[in-house]
Amino acid sequence: MPLSITSLNDKRYMTVTISFDRVSDIYDATRGLPPEISEQITDFILNLVSATTETKFYETGIGTGRIAVPIAKRGYSYTGVDISEKMLAELHQKLEGVSHQLTAIKGDATSLPFADNSFDVALTVHVFHLVSAWKQALAEIRRVLKPGGIYLYTHGNMNFSKVNEDVNQGRFDFQQRWQDIIADYDYPLPRYGATEEEVLTELREQGANLETVVAAKWQSKLTVSKLIESYKNKIYRHTWHIPDDIFARAIQDLQDWALQHYGSLDYDLSGESRFKIVVVTNWA
Repeated sequence: MPLSITSLNDKRYMTVTISFDRVSDIYDATRGLPPEISEQITDFILNLVSATTETKFYETGIGTGRIAVPIAKRGYSYTGVDISEKMLAELHQKLEGVSHQLTAIKGDATSLPFADNSFDVALTVHVFHLVSAWKQALAEIRRVLKPGGIYLYTHGNMNFSKVNEDVNQGRFDFQQRWQDIIADYDYPLPRYGATEEEVLTELREQGANLETVVAAKWQSKLTVSKLIESYKNKIYRHTWHIPDDIFARAIQDLQDWALQHYGSLDYDLSGESRFKIVVVTNWA
């Protein structure tokens, strides 16, 4: 399993952060945003924070630059860290021949190599469910953010504990069945970091003001067969921890269930995707 494990000064525990090295070459193809949606989100963020030529952006878990590159291409100063060298390599490749002020380095989210009060805007997109020491990573963001700075927090559609506006019924049933199957094989889905509500509760307890906004909505096309194929190809992290022999049996169980449950592998699981941002103010 692609884990990067870093020892902290307190030797009573370790931090675990999930690296996406193994899927760096397909990350944008499987998790990327439609080009027009990417531009819409960029416009939304820049307007939201009233960005100027002096605004300095920072991102923990910058990855392949899904959010960073469109902003950097417009001339803004952008800095980010990520634990995956291969994800950063993909990012740097996107910027070849492009004039920009983007600095992306391999780094530890729990110990940022930046001075206090360095940035005007900080972002995390789909990160804290992957970092065991997420409170320390959050504290580091607060430290490097200037007084009065804005933090944009996006957890993603990671909460499969209930059906809501972020998880449609079909996807919910599918994910729940997969979790049941791998649990039956004694390989339950491991939990590494925080849920969205845990992060939001922590921010509230620290006195921050929170406002949830939706930067973009779009329709995502998906069928049962396409979703099963993504599992077979181990695109998503909830397939990475299972041994190959068990994995093959679990996939067959999933396919058998899907055929019985949906009646056809061509069953349509399409739905609305949303890019949701929690705007954190009065925090730094």
